[in-house]
Amino acid sequence: MGYPGGVEHGLWQRCRGVADSIPLPEPFGIPALTESLARLRGRPIELVPLSGSEHSPCGVLISTDRADYIGYPVDTTALHQQHIVLHEIGHLLCGHTGGSGSTVSTVVSQALTTQLSEELVRRVLGRSVYTERQEQEAELVASLALQRALHRPRPTTTGQLTDQMVRLRQVFGWPLRRGAARRG
Repeated sequence: MGYPGGVEHGLWQRCRGVADSIPLPEPFGIPALTESLARLRGRPIELVPLSGSEHSPCGVLISTDRADYIGYPVDTTALHQQHIVLHEIGHLLCGHTGGSGSTVSTVVSQALTTQLSEELVRRVLGRSVYTERQEQEAELVASLALQRALHRPRPTTTGQLTDQMVRLRQVFGWPLRRGAARRG
C-alpha cells in the first residue's frame, strides 16, 4: 500500500500514532490545545509570538527545565500559525532533540529573550537544528493533526435537534415517514 507523498510505511505509522494521540479541543484552537497538552505532560507550554523577517525560521521550540516554549510568526495566516505550532508540537511529542549549527536569526533570539534569559536562549538555540527525518516527522504529525482537527465530524446536540423538531411539528404538523400513508 502506498502512502501519500511517497512517505514510507514506518514513518507514516509512527506519525499517525503521534497525531492521533494529540487531544484536540472542541472547538479547535491552539491556546486550548497547548493548555491540554501541558496538563497531560505535567509541564507548561508557553506560546511566544514572533515578528520576524523572511530569513527567520517559521517556528521554534525551546525546551528548558521549567517549560517548553513554542515561537510562531505573527505575520502569517491563522491556519499557517496553527500548522507551525503543530509542527513544533510534533517535535516535542516525537522526542526530537536538535543537533548543532543553528542559524536562528537575531530577531527570533531577541523575541525569546523577553521571556527567557539571553544566556539560555543562546545555549538552547545553538542546538536547535533537526535532522531531515525529524523535520519529516514533525511536518507529517502537524499535517495529520490539523487535518483531523479541521475535518472531524461536528457533534450534534440532541436537545437542540429536538427543539427544532418540536418547532417544525408545531408549524407543519407531524412529519411523514417514508412509506407511511397520508392522513386525510
